[in-house]
Amino acid sequence: MPMETEQENVFGTADGSTYSAVLSNSGGRLTVHSLLIDGHNVPVPHGEWTTREEAVKALQDYAKGDRQP
Repeated sequence: MPMETEQENVFGTADGSTYSAVLSNSGGRLTVHSLLIDGHNVPVPHGEWTTREEAVKALQDYAKGDRQP
């Protein structure tokens, strides 16, 4: 069985903005270690999700401006 990745780099675009983030998996919870949107560091102090899909959706929402840190 392959070992589960503890950190993952995620890149994408949403509504004309680009984002990159480092997601960490600890104890079954995903957290954001760093988030850059259009080259600007964005703090995500309460970002914690149970699935990768939820985390990526939240990152896209941050990039679109639909979610605020």
